[in-house]
Amino acid sequence: MTTPREMGWQDAISAVLTDAEGPLDYNEITRRIGERNLRTLTGATPATLVNRNLGLMVDDRKVARIGRGLYALPEAAQRAEAEAVAEETEAEAAAVSFDKFTVKAYGLYWDRNLVDWSPTNGALWGQQNEKSSPVNFADQDGIYLLHKGSEIAYVGQTRTVRGQSGLYGRLRYHHSDRRKSDRWDAFSWFGFKPVDEKGELVTAPDGGNLADVIDVIEAVFIESFMPRLNMRAGEGTKELREIGLYLQSVFQGTTRWGR
Repeated sequence: MTTPREMGWQDAISAVLTDAEGPLDYNEITRRIGERNLRTLTGATPATLVNRNLGLMVDDRKVARIGRGLYALPEAAQRAEAEAVAEETEAEAAAVSFDKFTVKAYGLYWDRNLVDWSPTNGALWGQQNEKSSPVNFADQDGIYLLHKGSEIAYVGQTRTVRGQSGLYGRLRYHHSDRRKSDRWDAFSWFGFKPVDEKGELVTAPDGGNLADVIDVIEAVFIESFMPRLNMRAGEGTKELREIGLYLQSVFQGTTRWGR
């Protein structure tokens, strides 16, 4: 005999899903119905009855199925779907943003003496292997390092905008600079411009953040290696400091495992 406080299966299911913080499977719905005394769980498999009623409620659009056997009220399902779409969109935007501002090509310890520094040249040729087509990286944007043997003697940046020189122009300046000329013999570079299928540099993605990224990376190199030819901190030093600098400490408390 049904007691006054009991309700029908579908009403009990709706009551549980109304108070749920997220989608539930039929086993959890069954457990909560019994826990709240919404319905006497008779028989060997009351979860089967719940599952059967859930199917009927889905057909009547009283409940929505949210993949992998999870159920929610329609309005909750719509919110969950909207949140999932928003998270996916945000993740895609973050991925695009990261893709915009990541290193697309780089060269390590290129020999200074193998470059033609004459004013009419303006080329920095490189290739991935002997069979690949050479690429001119003269107009690359990014960070470059000047080496003297194993030492990093200088860190600089290059952006081919607003009249600023590209990578070749910056290196040629150091090649001709009396103060730096005889204090480096090789260079490395990390560029943001990708190479297209024709073997040509593609314009770096638009966005004001690119300059900030280059500034911060330059500051990271300068702060890390303290090159002797850099007379001042990098352009992004202020932003780097605002990120949060942590000094090493000897941990005195217990570990998270309580030992």
